[in-house]
Amino acid sequence: MRADIITIGDEILIGQIIDTNSAWIAARLGEIGVSIRRKYSIGDRREEIIDAVEESMTKAEITIITGGLGPTKDDITKRVLAEIFHSSMVCHTETYERVERMMAARGIAFNDLNKGQAMVPECCTVLANHKGTAPGMWFERDGRVVVSLPGVPFEMEALMTESVLPRIKEHFALASVVHRTAITYGLAESM
Repeated sequence: MRADIITIGDEILIGQIIDTNSAWIAARLGEIGVSIRRKYSIGDRREEIIDAVEESMTKAEITIITGGLGPTKDDITKRVLAEIFHSSMVCHTETYERVERMMAARGIAFNDLNKGQAMVPECCTVLANHKGTAPGMWFERDGRVVVSLPGVPFEMEALMTESVLPRIKEHFALASVVHRTAITYGLAESM
C-alpha cells in the first residue's frame, strides 16, 4: 500500500513556515503499514493542485493533502477538489452549526468567510474538525482515496488520529511494516 503526501501553501514554498505535517503523517502511516511513495509541496494554484492530485491518484492508493482549506480567498483546495471529482459545492449543516457555535463562544462575528468553511464538495465524506473551522474531506474514486486536511498541525493531527487512520485501516487490507535502525559506532557513513 502506497501513499503520497501533498502539502499546499505558498507560505511553505517561500520558507515562511516549515512543513512538519508531512513528516508526522509519514510516521503515522508507516505505523499502520502504509509506505510513502512521495511527499512534496505545491503552491495555492489551481493547475498545480489538479496536476499533483491527478498524478498521485495514478500511482498511489492513498493521497493525503494538507493545507489550502482556510477561509481566505487564496485557499482554493476545496473548490479544486470539487472540480477534480466533478462535484458541486454544498453547505454541510453540521459544520455550519459547529463553526457558528465556535465563533459565538469566541465573541467573533459569524461572517461570510466563516460560513464558507461549511461549503464542501457534495461527493466527499466530511470529517469533523473539533479543533478548528475547516473540516477534513474523504474522497474515493476507482479504488483510490484522497484525504484533504487542514494545514494547521494540531488540527491535522487530531483529524488523522480520530478519523483518517481508523478509516484507512477499515478501507484497506494493510500488511505490517517493520522498520529497523542499526546504530553503528566508529565507522564512516560510506563504510
